[in-house]
Amino acid sequence: MAANLHVFLCYKTKISSMYVGLILVFWILMVGILPVFGEIVIPEWVYKIHQYWKDYQITRDEFANAISYLQGINTIQLEDEANPVASFLLSDSLLKQERLGHSEFSRCSAEWYITGYFTPIESDYAGKFIDIMIDGTQNKYREDFVTEIKTEGWGRTISGNYLGWYDDSFHLSDNPLDSEGNTLILNAIAIDTSVIPVNSKLTIPSLPAPWNETVFTGSDIGTAIIGKHIDVYTGEGKSALDEAYRITGNDNVVCLEAE
Repeated sequence: MAANLHVFLCYKTKISSMYVGLILVFWILMVGILPVFGEIVIPEWVYKIHQYWKDYQITRDEFANAISYLQGINTIQLEDEANPVASFLLSDSLLKQERLGHSEFSRCSAEWYITGYFTPIESDYAGKFIDIMIDGTQNKYREDFVTEIKTEGWGRTISGNYLGWYDDSFHLSDNPLDSEGNTLILNAIAIDTSVIPVNSKLTIPSLPAPWNETVFTGSDIGTAIIGKHIDVYTGEGKSALDEAYRITGNDNVVCLEAE
């Protein structure tokens, strides 16, 4: 079996000999150590191939070919999905849910697009001040800060309150708000309510830590959030912006709370 895997990876996925060698070492060391929950079986060494794909060292098609081959020789057993990559991601996420004790989140599906949004802080910006009319009163804010708010929804001003943009106008509040007028908190997400019911609880175990263990609430909506797309609120300031970039990506798995 190891020889067949070596031939397949060299021919089908074009992984360099160094990577193939590493995979085979993992095969020799880890064979027989199989995490099994239900009918899902993924040997630990298979995650090395997954990491190559995540690191852009092999393509998505190469990773899919490897998964298909391993399924064909009964080395791994996965949940059925539309394609091998989705099957692997869904199965991996179900295993993670089991390890984390999130058994109440059982309705999982793959191939979600995740983005992040945050609350900018005016003191982080250095643009010129411009006049903004709010409820008949003229206010001054930095121009680049205002531009960011039109994308993110809310921003914390130098004076400590929050400037928001919705309904084609600016508003002031003591806190950043979601679409229902509630204060935004870290576990909030924006959803398409035709796909996920409002106020649903869910996890996204394919995200990097610590987001992979977070229980999110679908309390916000956005005009750009359509279909299998979720926007995760990451907090305030530059560090929150970094987190928004870090979690953005395709090929995610979302698990809804069981009904």
